[in-house]
Order: sequence, then structure tokens, then C-alpha cells
Amino acid sequence: MNYYKSIFKLEPILPAREILVAELAERGYESFVETESGVEAFIQEAEFNESLTIDLMATSVADYYSVHHEFIKDENWNTEWEKNFDPIEVDGRIRIRAPFHSEDPILDFNILIEPKMSFGTGHHDTTYLVLAEMLKINVEGKRLLDMGSGTGILAILAYKLKASEIDAIDIDDWAFENIAENIDLNHAKINAFKGGSELLAERSSYDIILANINRNILTRDMGEYNEVLNVRGQILFSGFYNTDFEEVNTLAVSFGWQLQNRAVRNEWCMLRYEKS
Repeated sequence: MNYYKSIFKLEPILPAREILVAELAERGYESFVETESGVEAFIQEAEFNESLTIDLMATSVADYYSVHHEFIKDENWNTEWEKNFDPIEVDGRIRIRAPFHSEDPILDFNILIEPKMSFGTGHHDTTYLVLAEMLKINVEGKRLLDMGSGTGILAILAYKLKASEIDAIDIDDWAFENIAENIDLNHAKINAFKGGSELLAERSSYDIILANINRNILTRDMGEYNEVLNVRGQILFSGFYNTDFEEVNTLAVSFGWQLQNRAVRNEWCMLRYEKS
């Protein structure tokens, strides 16, 4: 599968970069690499539309910007990502690395991620926030759903935290393929499914749900999550800005969920609820 890389230079970088990433994610861009001058965004060739990026930047993002696009053939992806992918540590306990990085035996959890096109390498603040929150709750022996799994990184941490059964669901072909690859790399036992919230009608109940997607999908599918979440079960949401808190929280409370924690990192928000 061929891709385009769109290279954005922004001034000021913040909050323009966060706004731009959220907007591009809703318009078909699948993965992002933050740079010192802005962001690099990746999209499938069939979805690419140069005028979309120009219109978006001109109307809503920054006082100054520049963007140019590079075509990348499928066979060049590993080289492309190896240039950009650095290991990351979360709360001094988790090391997320690619196969070409060394393991850190001092940390509690080493997670291997083949850095291809899936969102969720741990570099984005939302993924970081959910990983950090998972360390604070009891996952052992729980039945867990990772919705919009991306690379499968959250599901893999759940496996290492000894969840009893794990389902990972993502709607995109590229993510589904990458999830399977990363499950094998980590010797994890995880059930991977390709699809969206419609698959939840076929699933049984969960003790924990992780949903790091975006505000529109989270609010649209919250009723489906409620149907499969056990009483006293916990749900971790991220993928939206702290300014979206009131909208997300109002809907969550309407389902009888109680807010247990709210964490913010670089204006991105993570919310953890318990179902009453």
C-alpha cells in the first residue's frame, strides 16, 4: 500500500500542532510524527487530497505555515519509520521500543512495537496517558476490551498486567495487520478483530474498556460501550482535548458512570469512569 507523507511547518507550533493532528485524523490521516518545526502526517494514497490540507491550514490552524507532500511506496515504510521512531518510557516502568532497539531489563514492562502505520506507538500524549492510567488500576484477572486498538499497544500492556481475556478491535486494515504482528512480537494472547462498534453486539461483557479514539467516535459509540461494560467496570477514554471535557463528561454521567480520574498532558485529556 502506497502513502503520502505531508510535512507541516507551523508557527506557533502550539497549540496549532495539536489542533492540526486532530483535524487531519478526522480526514483520513493515519499516523503522525511530531517534529521540532511541526508535524509529519501519513495518509493512504487513495485518500490523499492536497487541496484539503491547503484549505484546512489556511482557515483554522496557524498564523504561518508551510506544507509539502512526499510520495512513499509501500516497500519503503520500514526505512521511513526507523528514521523517526525512538524508544519511549512511561512513568519509569514501561519501555516501548522497536525490534531494532535494545531492551531495558530494569523497567517492569518492555513492549515491542513494529513501527509501521498504526496510531499508538506511545509517542502521542493520549496513548501515554492511557498507558500511565493502566498502571494505577487492577487489570489482573479482568476481561478487557481495547477499542480502536491501533498498534495494539494498550492490549499488549493489559496482557503483561495479566488480564484474563483481551479483545482488540480496529476498523482499519493497516491497524488490524499491525496488531497481529505486534501480538506475535510480544508473545501475547489477544483476540484481534477487524471492525467497529457493531462488533460489540457479538461480544460478551467486559470489566475494563479502553477507548483512545477521538471525541466524535467516543460520544457516538458511548451507548454501545455502556451495554457491554459490567457494573463496577471501568472505562478509560482519551483521544480528545481537555476543552472537550464537559461534553464528554456530561454524556458519560448520563449513563450513570462516576468519574474516577482526569489526567491532562499537553492539553490532551484522559478520563477514567466506573459504571455504577
